[in-house]
Amino acid sequence: MNTSALQNTRIAIDRPYTFRVLLRLTKPGVTLLLVFTAVTTAVAASGPWLDPFQLFFLALTGGMAAGGAGAINHYLEKDIDRQMPRTAGRPLPSGALQNPLLALLWGAGLAGAGLFLSLLTLPLETTLFTALGIVIYVPIYTMLLKRRSVLNVVIGGAAGACPVLAGWSIARVDWPILPIALALVVFFWTPAHFWAFAIRHRADYASGGFPMLPNVIGVRRTLPVLFIHALFAVLASVVALQGVALLMAATSGAVFLASCLLLWRRPSETLAYNVFKTSNYYLMLVFLGLLLG
Repeated sequence: MNTSALQNTRIAIDRPYTFRVLLRLTKPGVTLLLVFTAVTTAVAASGPWLDPFQLFFLALTGGMAAGGAGAINHYLEKDIDRQMPRTAGRPLPSGALQNPLLALLWGAGLAGAGLFLSLLTLPLETTLFTALGIVIYVPIYTMLLKRRSVLNVVIGGAAGACPVLAGWSIARVDWPILPIALALVVFFWTPAHFWAFAIRHRADYASGGFPMLPNVIGVRRTLPVLFIHALFAVLASVVALQGVALLMAATSGAVFLASCLLLWRRPSETLAYNVFKTSNYYLMLVFLGLLLG
């Protein structure tokens, strides 16, 4: 086999591998969750007048924007990711992606294309909420707060609330209590979710130098603050919902709060991780209830 044939074979092998690496940079799990909250809120706002064209572009552009922001986050935190065992296997610190600049260009290009496509296909308010989410997540949360303040994930919760507001805005121009309550669910859920995760991974965050609340004030002093945020999230979810959606939010919320109380009573990494997992199910069930209701 000549040199040219070998190069062609290598390109054929590298292309799908590179795509998988680029896909990992978009944080698919987080991105899908954000798209899910946006789409379910849009369905709740639209009712029987749902426009499938707009719903498709809401999911597509929101996914592009969130995925692009995630890739930029990978680029900005590549140095710290090398210091933490939990994140050392990510594409940049592990060397799976050799050129860090590619991650930045991929993220900026994906997010920029998502915003541009949103501007062409969706209401202006939807694009503005999507852009606001990127601004809060990248320069405010990642660049300014995450390495400097215990308020990092609290303010970061506002970025997670933006897809909810974007989803509502594709169908409605009025702002009743429902979309505000749903946005508050995500806002208060975020710190409780990540503080539980931080308790499980205190050593990692200490290695990275992140001022997560459990590392700064200790686990026991963090737990009542975690519970209060979880309580506010559950209260917000039951204030505006009704019927099946209310039943699902109240039931899953009770389980979520019970797991938080158990952790508060018996602090441990195992129970903290249980709170982390339970919080994921809670959030998904709240927004799934919008569809079933």
